[in-house]
Amino acid sequence: MDVHTRVAATYTQAADTLDSLPFWHHFGRRTVERLALAPGARVLDLCCGSGASALPAADAVGPAGSVLGVDLTEARVAQARRKAAAQGLRHAAFRCAPVESLTFPPDSFDAVISVFGLFFIEDMAGLLARAWEWLAPGGVLAITTWGEEVLAPGEAVFWDAVRAEHPSIETASHAARLDTPEKLARVFEHAGIAPVDIARDSWEMPLASPEAFWPVIMGTSSRAAYEALPPDGRTRVRTRVTDALRGLRVTRMEVLYALARRG
Repeated sequence: MDVHTRVAATYTQAADTLDSLPFWHHFGRRTVERLALAPGARVLDLCCGSGASALPAADAVGPAGSVLGVDLTEARVAQARRKAAAQGLRHAAFRCAPVESLTFPPDSFDAVISVFGLFFIEDMAGLLARAWEWLAPGGVLAITTWGEEVLAPGEAVFWDAVRAEHPSIETASHAARLDTPEKLARVFEHAGIAPVDIARDSWEMPLASPEAFWPVIMGTSSRAAYEALPPDGRTRVRTRVTDALRGLRVTRMEVLYALARRG
């Protein structure tokens, strides 16, 4: 199974839960807020998911502007379209396609953004270099990735439980490709883009109970590993995670924001 098929299958599974998780919307909105988009701006959102950053961008640029969100997973694109329609954001459009296949003329956009998506792309620097060419002078390229602490401590407990059940299940994280400022800066350097400003941000998502952490597994890429287990293994993993999180009232996470502006 190639990476496109695998990622699309994973997020199709997760689509029924993903949109209920507040951290997608929190960091999507924060990414857009950092850009101070002008009314009338043209925005491209790569790996847009269900619109966590594309819809705030559409709010920011207003009806005189435009937003195009592109994602590999049809189920998530459909969610984004429904939400845009419900919010009256007719200047937000969504396309289902591999972002690596996109082509645009130079000066097509005032901002290109991608939130929690770049690390899934095999040639990350190549995509950044093409996105840079699509920007108008003064345009901004903004990438948001996970840092080294992701959905802690529950996600680490989950992966320990999965490995105990089935050591051969792949547990490597795509996000680890860009989880430090040094790794993120290196990709921009390989794309020929400088300077790049990289900032850290963190958030603690409230949890009403240990069981409230479980949607985090079901609404992220972790779900693929869970679904690959036999039913009794799934039960044991869920019990182990829930038991380990007794008394937990938050899950911690760190992100990295990278921003480069074209002269």
